[in-house]
Amino acid sequence: MLDVIRRIINLSGDYSSKIKMAFVVSIFEEIFAVMPILLIFYVLVKIVSGSITIQDVWIVGIAMVLSVILRAVSKRLIDGLQSAAGYEIFARERMSMGDRLKRFPMGYFSEGNIGNVTAVITSDLVFIEEHAMSILAQVFTGYLSMAIGVIMITVLDYRIGIIFAFTAVLALFTLNKLQEVVEHQSKIRQETHSRLISAVLEYIKGISVIKSFNMAGERAKKISQEFKRVRDASIEFEKKFSSKILPFENCFSLGIGLTVLAVSYFALNQTLDLPLMLMMLIFVFEIFIPFKALGSLSNQVRIMEAALNRYDKISNVEIIDEDGKDIPLDHFDIEFKDVTFAYEQEDVLHNVSFKVPERSMTALVGKSGCGKTTIANLIARFWDVQKGEVKVGGVNVKEMTCDSLLKNISMVFQNVYLFNDTILNNITFGKPDATMEEVVETCKKARCHDFIMELENSYDTIVGEGGSSLSGGEKQRISIARAILKDAPIVILDEATASVDPDNEKHIQMAINELVKNKTLVMIAHRLSTIQNADEILVIDEGKIVERGTHNQLIREKGLYDDFWQRRMKAKSWKINKASNSLKDANKQIDLVKDEVIIGNTGNLPEKN
Repeated sequence: MLDVIRRIINLSGDYSSKIKMAFVVSIFEEIFAVMPILLIFYVLVKIVSGSITIQDVWIVGIAMVLSVILRAVSKRLIDGLQSAAGYEIFARERMSMGDRLKRFPMGYFSEGNIGNVTAVITSDLVFIEEHAMSILAQVFTGYLSMAIGVIMITVLDYRIGIIFAFTAVLALFTLNKLQEVVEHQSKIRQETHSRLISAVLEYIKGISVIKSFNMAGERAKKISQEFKRVRDASIEFEKKFSSKILPFENCFSLGIGLTVLAVSYFALNQTLDLPLMLMMLIFVFEIFIPFKALGSLSNQVRIMEAALNRYDKISNVEIIDEDGKDIPLDHFDIEFKDVTFAYEQEDVLHNVSFKVPERSMTALVGKSGCGKTTIANLIARFWDVQKGEVKVGGVNVKEMTCDSLLKNISMVFQNVYLFNDTILNNITFGKPDATMEEVVETCKKARCHDFIMELENSYDTIVGEGGSSLSGGEKQRISIARAILKDAPIVILDEATASVDPDNEKHIQMAINELVKNKTLVMIAHRLSTIQNADEILVIDEGKIVERGTHNQLIREKGLYDDFWQRRMKAKSWKINKASNSLKDANKQIDLVKDEVIIGNTGNLPEKN
């Protein structure tokens, strides 16, 4: 338990002085708590000796009232110091955790850690915040009151002091055994809660797929099993806890019994004064109460310890820009030099080298899984390369902080995510200080102002989590508006028109044209017709650049790009021959379309300015 106190003090940082001050005040609070018993002892001595006076009664009465008032004041100071510090500490830790999460390697979030992160933020930190300071005070008070009580009784009568010391040692031993059980069971309990949270998140995120395949019942069984595991772990926790709490509590019953027996025996043999005997008979029922409370408190202490362990585990994840510096850039070209990268063991990119000049357009073309998106992610430093260098503005991205790099980059993906907030706040996400005039002008460029104004609350409309209340095309245009408003010099575009209907495609193409003006553009191409005007096209195959050049150059080379282009031409003119009764012929034609989908279909991106 004392280790938990140490960990919380270490976590508190600058606020540790308040907590330590609270400990000092706790010493006085315990002294004031013992004073009434000492005053009773004083009165009993006076009564037995027949020397008590009115003056003694007034002195004892005033001292008794003062001790109660001073104890109350001390308690208020302790609560003020510890509780205030507690809320400030964990407000700071939440903000710190949010800052760290955005600087974690993206691989961390794809390795089954979402449940742990969610549990830490929504459960562990809340539990620690609500109970840490209270537990801190009770643990410190429990040990302190036991120590003061044993010392005081030993000074008054060493024989009774030995009994008190024996009881304290025995209680400490059984408390240690209790904590070992609780520590083991708390870890199991926390793990089952993490698994449950992961299962629930998976079910909620995949609910549309689950319902479409009529698997709601099957997937619900998995969640039900996780709930049963939590239930079984909780029951097992209580069983193990109960079997160890009884010996701990019986220590105090034994200590009280031995004290009463010894005090009575010594008093009958006239080796113990009557006032001291009466005082000890009163005191023995009070001294063990704070320490006895540690038994039931050990449950919360070990849960808190498990929560702290999980929090520390996340806090100790190495952030991707630990040694990065805030480096301002004066130009915005992009360069890959002999880059090799693997998500796990197998390399995804092999010695990739290319350069994107400032204010030029470079397109990435290739089959699904060839490494196009990986290249885009490495530019934004979502992951770090194992070999080679990625440079932006002539600076290795490993030398920069994520913030100083990403403030220069806007990214637009096919799968747009909007926050459960107003349209205005979603658009100003990259530039919170933007004026309403700037937002409206931006939305007009992104061709989304008109449909926003048709909504009931226009820019104050809540879009729902993920933008669920908007269509795919509307979300895309808001995403592009967000990128235009940010006005970053580098744009990474995972072509936004690949999966939208023709009506939205026209608006989105115009919005993209506004976005890429005078920018360094890296475009993942799904539709070859959108990149005909690119300054350079990189053809990626199995993690390598196999061809590079302009559209016309690559067509003349008759390589992989030309093969993609010819398939596109065939797919563009594809139609089923009504006179054909051959299913085999129709399937051949459909296969042509499937081949084309790998790269994309039709669309137009105006020539880059």
